Amino acid sequence: MPHISIEATPRLAAALDFRSVFAAIHHRLADEGHGKLDDFKSRVHVTATHLAGDDPDGEILVARLMTTNPRPADVQRAMAQTIHDLLTAAIETELRPYWWQCCVLNEPFERADYFKTDSQGGGANS
Repeated sequence: MPHISIEATPRLAAALDFRSVFAAIHHRLADEGHGKLDDFKSRVHVTATHLAGDDPDGEILVARLMTTNPRPADVQRAMAQTIHDLLTAAIETELRPYWWQCCVLNEPFERADYFKTDSQGGGANS
C-alpha cells in the first residue's frame, strides 16, 4: 500500500495537473525502491470551505502518506520528502497570486489494522 491522500483548496487544486504529479511521485518512489509502482494509490479531495489563519485568500495543500508495511523512520521521512519536493515543484511552476502552504504528514499504520478487498484477485487482506 502506500496511499497518498491530498486535501487541496480550490485554486491550488484547479492549478495542478494531479494525474501528472501523481505519476511523477509514484515513479520516483518506485525508482527509489520504496515500493512497487502498482502499490501506490493517490487521490485528491478539494475542500469546499477553508481558511488559513485569518487569510481567506490563502491556499493549502496537505498530503498524507499512509503506509502499512513497516519501514525505518529515515525511509518514511525520505518518502515524505520526495512527495513534498514534487508537490512543491508543481506548485512553483508558476508564480501564484496568493499565499500558499504545502505539507506532508506521515501516517504509518500497523498491517493488522489494514483491511482490504481487491477485485483484481488480491482477495481480502492481501
